[in-house]
Amino acid sequence: MRIFGWVLIGLGVAGLFGMIWREANAKPGVYLYGMPDLEAEAAYCLAVAERIREITHERGDPRLERHIDEQIVFWRVRVGNAMAKGRAALARDTSAPGVNEGAHLHLAVQDCGLRAIAFYRQEFSPLE
Repeated sequence: MRIFGWVLIGLGVAGLFGMIWREANAKPGVYLYGMPDLEAEAAYCLAVAERIREITHERGDPRLERHIDEQIVFWRVRVGNAMAKGRAALARDTSAPGVNEGAHLHLAVQDCGLRAIAFYRQEFSPLE
């Protein structure tokens, strides 16, 4: 009976390690804003940052402008051939009835920044 208990414990520990390994090596299950793949997600985030840049004309708070610059540089190298998908999706999302473009852009740039930090381990300059 004692051996049976140790075998169960061993199987449980092995199962936990297997689940942790699987989660650590998994691709993201859901892409931001319903995008179909990583390149399209990057294109959406780049479109968000570029649209904010169009609105602010680089005259906003210098710390925030630097953050937008960093996001543009970060996402641009990940877009591949998906830029049209990202721009089209952003246009669709911001022109939907009842959507405030500024509010959507504000939330989207935060989501994109958090994705860059959490998934890609990107380190942006502090916004202190």
